[in-house]
Amino acid sequence: MKKTKNVLSIIHNRLTKHPINFRERVCKECGWSVPTFYRKLRLKDIPDKEAPFSITSALSNAEKDKIVQVLEQEQQDLQRYLTRIKKRHKI
Repeated sequence: MKKTKNVLSIIHNRLTKHPINFRERVCKECGWSVPTFYRKLRLKDIPDKEAPFSITSALSNAEKDKIVQVLEQEQQDLQRYLTRIKKRHKI
């Protein structure tokens, strides 16, 4: 008889993998290495000294757009996964 994991274990396992999947997708989409990802993660936006109320972003607009797209894809994947879990476990 095959033993199955409980729902808590299954969901926790998936959520533990979520940040790694996000990082890998961002690296692929932006053409970054893992060290570049972590370097970019530590960068901060800085105020522009010449233009009041203006900020120089640490990331380009294209990078920000890709990161948001990746997050949206991850969120959709997680929602599909939740739907399958609910169906499989009759929740």
